[in-house]
Amino acid sequence: MNSNPPVEPNKSSDKKRRYLTAEKKFQIYLEAQASDKPVGELLRREGLYSTDLARIRQQVREGALQRLGAKPGRQPDPVSTEAYEAIKHELQEKERTLADLSVELAILRKKRMGFVGPIAGQWLNEQTKLEILTVIEIPQSQGVSARRSCSLLAIQHRRIVRWQQRAAQDRAWPT
Repeated sequence: MNSNPPVEPNKSSDKKRRYLTAEKKFQIYLEAQASDKPVGELLRREGLYSTDLARIRQQVREGALQRLGAKPGRQPDPVSTEAYEAIKHELQEKERTLADLSVELAILRKKRMGFVGPIAGQWLNEQTKLEILTVIEIPQSQGVSARRSCSLLAIQHRRIVRWQQRAAQDRAWPT
């Protein structure tokens, strides 16, 4: 049979990790700095190792240097996450509104150019095509898709894509 005794679980792994508050760490730091008691007694009482004390000393030093290195004057208050999310949501709403207004502006420009309905089957000169491309690119830079702009302007998207390709190649503008 099995001659080995049963293995007991390691009791140190069952311990829960203990977290010290900043105030408690500073209290331990001050007690360790006092020379009236041995440091080993403090470590035993608090259940700490010497490396824990070294880490606390380093944290106190870094915190002091950071605080002492700060520029004088009133520091800005950090923004709460709720306020940040509210501002972010408001910005997104304003960007959507701006994009919608860009599309409306594009429609008004199209009307100003003399196009009220669909332009299918009409021959357009190069300058007019460039103006229409500009009218579509402005809302696109604001986040509105070219397809949406084309549908609002009553222009086929594939026609705009062809114009953009030809403009990029600096070729002639056939209809």
